[in-house]
Amino acid sequence: MGNMEGMERPLRPQPWPLLAFALMAGGLSWLIWQGSGARLFLAFWVAVVLGLALFHARFGFASGFRRFLLLGESRLLRAHFLLFALTSLLFFPFLSQGEVLGQPVQGFVAPLGVALLVGAFLFGVGMQLGDGCASGTLYHTGSGDTRGVLVLLGFMVGSLLGVYHLPFWQGLPALSVGSALTWFPTPYLGLVLWLLLLLALYLGVAAVERKRRGRVEPLFRREATHPLWGPWSLVTGAAVLALGSLALLLLQGRPWGVTAAFALWGGKLAEALGFGVLDWALFHNPAFAEKLQQSLLQDATSVTNFGLFLGAFLGAALGGALRFRNLWRIPWTTHLGVFLGGVLMGYGARLAAGCNIGAYLGGTASFSLHGPLWGVFALLGTALGLRLRPACRLENEGEGQRVPAA
Repeated sequence: MGNMEGMERPLRPQPWPLLAFALMAGGLSWLIWQGSGARLFLAFWVAVVLGLALFHARFGFASGFRRFLLLGESRLLRAHFLLFALTSLLFFPFLSQGEVLGQPVQGFVAPLGVALLVGAFLFGVGMQLGDGCASGTLYHTGSGDTRGVLVLLGFMVGSLLGVYHLPFWQGLPALSVGSALTWFPTPYLGLVLWLLLLLALYLGVAAVERKRRGRVEPLFRREATHPLWGPWSLVTGAAVLALGSLALLLLQGRPWGVTAAFALWGGKLAEALGFGVLDWALFHNPAFAEKLQQSLLQDATSVTNFGLFLGAFLGAALGGALRFRNLWRIPWTTHLGVFLGGVLMGYGARLAAGCNIGAYLGGTASFSLHGPLWGVFALLGTALGLRLRPACRLENEGEGQRVPAA
């Protein structure tokens, strides 16, 4: 499930998978419309577009961190910062007012503390063992990488453990600094400061690439693309992801998230197996406890996760790239590694108030310092994960070259 940017893909669409997509997406759309209404129906289709964008642009988070440490390539990281800047600009008018059309809108703002740092670090380790992050696991699985099923199971196990231990981690020291939009008499100063921070990060990783590789691979470049068959450029991917993130903010009243659904899925599974989880931290919350009794199609995060999965499935079918891997031909050490990667990501996401989408993107776009800080500690976790990957028979880019110290 690693980075596949630049891979040549056949351009002939696959008709049977496209028919399967139409049936699955059509059936889910009807059920969501009937059971949850227009907002979740629209959110589902926004998520389909997000999955399509992640697949066609090969917009990797785990691979971006990995390639930066191993090879000094910063192009994917710079695409992250472009995405964050675009999304922050789109979010700004609504977050600064706190509402849209009379409906409350709230960003993801979390305290800076031990739980955040440990959780982001563990997530960084896990996304290298799992060969993908939270959104990456969904889009890789949707496009045919069946290892993602093991990662998702690990995600549910890790999320349950994280929920169980959450009171301990929440009791550790943390500092609430709020959103940058509240630091000054006018939110516009916060916006300017935030964009300067993202620009500094962009230029910083570019400087590292120039020092290590002698040149900086341009982010903005002409590439052979097709709006339906793909591939898309990283810039196109960033623009579509930013617009989709805005649409979900307006539809849901909060930014795009992924991993809370895995905790819910794990909770439902645990309840079905006879484990009482209603007294555990997150499940003790009345709103979340109610979700345990409801259909998953009434949960916004689950619905958008299904859309993300199907969007990647659609992208792979349109590009003629849908190929299902035979799990029996994958070494057991890889099975174990990707499962443990999912466990670490699920646990880390609960501690760190989200994953690469909810914390890294959602937090940064909400002008919360926990977003960029999540990225720093996930990068540190990546450095450890890179050293563990060979034990799980997972290849690192540039194998045989010295892995730089973190």
